[in-house]
Amino acid sequence: MRTPAMPSQFRTLAMGAAVAIGMGQLVQAQSDSSRVQLKPTFSLGTGMLGFYGDVGFQSKSYSPLVSRIGYELRASAPVTEWLEVGLFALHGRMSANERSPSRNLNFESRITTGGLQFTYNFHHLLKPGRTVEPWVSIGFESLEFLSKTDLMDAQGRRYNYWSDGTIRDIAEDAPNAENAVEIQRDYSYESDVRESNVDGFGKYEEQTWAVPVGVGVKMLLPHGFDARIGATMHFTGTDFIDGVSSNSLGDRKGDGRNDRFLFTSFSVGYAISTKPRKKKWKPTLSPEQMDAIAFNDDEDGDGVMDWNDRCPHTPPGVAVDQHGCPLDSDGDGVPDYRDDEAGTLAGAPVDARGVTITDDDLLRAWLNFKDSANVTIITSRVESFGPVGKPKVTRAATPAKRTYVVKVGSQVEGISEELIQRILSLPDVRTIERGDTTFYIVGSYDDLPEAIKRELQLKGQGFEGTVMMEQNGKLLDLPSGGITPREEEVLTKLTPSTPEQPGKVVVRVQLGAFRHRLSQNIFTGISDLVTLKGNDGLTRYYTGSFTDINEAAKHKVNMLLNGFEGAFLVAFKDGKRVSITEAGAQLTGPENLDDIPLGSINTDNLKFRVQLGTFAGNVPMETMSKYVDLGNVKPVASQSAVRYLYGEYPTRTAAEEARKELRNLGFEDAFVVGEMNGRIIQAEDAEKLLNGQ
Repeated sequence: MRTPAMPSQFRTLAMGAAVAIGMGQLVQAQSDSSRVQLKPTFSLGTGMLGFYGDVGFQSKSYSPLVSRIGYELRASAPVTEWLEVGLFALHGRMSANERSPSRNLNFESRITTGGLQFTYNFHHLLKPGRTVEPWVSIGFESLEFLSKTDLMDAQGRRYNYWSDGTIRDIAEDAPNAENAVEIQRDYSYESDVRESNVDGFGKYEEQTWAVPVGVGVKMLLPHGFDARIGATMHFTGTDFIDGVSSNSLGDRKGDGRNDRFLFTSFSVGYAISTKPRKKKWKPTLSPEQMDAIAFNDDEDGDGVMDWNDRCPHTPPGVAVDQHGCPLDSDGDGVPDYRDDEAGTLAGAPVDARGVTITDDDLLRAWLNFKDSANVTIITSRVESFGPVGKPKVTRAATPAKRTYVVKVGSQVEGISEELIQRILSLPDVRTIERGDTTFYIVGSYDDLPEAIKRELQLKGQGFEGTVMMEQNGKLLDLPSGGITPREEEVLTKLTPSTPEQPGKVVVRVQLGAFRHRLSQNIFTGISDLVTLKGNDGLTRYYTGSFTDINEAAKHKVNMLLNGFEGAFLVAFKDGKRVSITEAGAQLTGPENLDDIPLGSINTDNLKFRVQLGTFAGNVPMETMSKYVDLGNVKPVASQSAVRYLYGEYPTRTAAEEARKELRNLGFEDAFVVGEMNGRIIQAEDAEKLLNGQ
């Protein structure tokens, strides 16, 4: 006995068959099209978290590109054709910063949620066979948050926000406010908001419930995959995520509404199909009928039954042999109906049309193959920060030129101002870096006796000079083998007490002094740069060596045009800093080198960018397509290579946030650099310049 038919309102929910109570027989559903297949879907996604609460002006300036990242895991299954139910979990960080004349607040919170969600897909309103469908969702979740705030810098100095917009280590109304030092936020959220207990709320619960309401679209992909884009607003049951509420004190008072946060996400899911297997096809003919067809059928109509036809699907009208294969009169392997050359010699190679292939044809084919395979592939090379050299070319070895110089000093740490002035009095002094040591050398002589003569002259001026060799920009000690007889003959005629002519004035251009050494890229194009670090911890930079004040003034103007705003003239005579009246002008800089200004480089054109890659030669099409899709990518030539830079940011912090987003988009090698007047420098050096260090 069959069970009664189910009511129509339950047929849509039938899963293909029902268990007949008492009889154990299967009842087939009314129609396959009305079945809802149980297809559990597991999805993994990522997105941006934006906070809406009392801190941050209700996130009026919220941008998904500069927000914090969150991760979502979801497992769902359809209940009907239009309703889906699922479990989900969300984890991530969100933050907000508020800076105004009335109050300065900030926080960062680590959140974890989990709950149940119902999704409606508008099935009744959309056409069948669609690949894109909208959806709305609502659910219920448990929320746990841990909020911290940034109140102090890395040295433990508390932030005090002054009315002039700066942050200092002492309050503006403090008695010793004149001793305040300007500091910068490190954006390290070190202070627990609840533990701080600024408003006297005590240890409130950092757990609550929330209602997520979402909207988005889903794209159905092949092989059970789908992609979702959506935005879900989480309405929480607490006003303490940011630690500020309507009961907060003073200018911390909030608006009384509970905190909310928005999760804008992209996820990819995979549905595990539980569709019953299709029944295997079974023939409708009897075995006897099938045997009769097999033994008597001639599918290609060539007169040879299929069971004996070795060449099925012969074209109609083609003559065949007893085995059903097209005739091949010359035996070249090409049937007569396709053979353009009858009577081919036995064993001769032929082409697809049965035409004999000559030796010339073979040679031509081989040359064409060799030519097509002889392709030179040039790949671009991506490097980290720094110039990219030209491709290495093997040439005949040429002996490197070796000259002799006199080392007049070296430094690892700072040197006294007296020694600085003595070194700068030498008109041809220059610096060479070797590791952490800076060497000060003078002269460049092809013969050793000339260098020794200069060494003796410098000793007459009080310098303990040492003759060394210079080769390819490197300093080398003299060989232990001694000097040649010719050099020894010249040395015997030298007078060790012939100092250089006294009273000679040397005018230089001082570019500035900085608390940290700057990147050499900043001084690109200045070949005569002299670097000196004093005992006061300042590193000074000089260029030029003039006896004519007019030439020195022209050089100073050129340096000002290159962005070195603090450049001024300094004069030295007999190892001391002097007024340059003797050179025909008044002194333009301070008399005491300890009083020189700091940070004398114009930073108006200083900006931060994100370097995506450096290429020598052509950029791969795939990489260039990514740059075009990304947009706002600027190429900057650097010697024989081209750097590709993204964006333009006033601070390094903003550039670092953009770098993180770019790495999430697949640009793993991206890093932050500085750019000033078209020159690329390290981000650390750019930040020091910006801070006036």
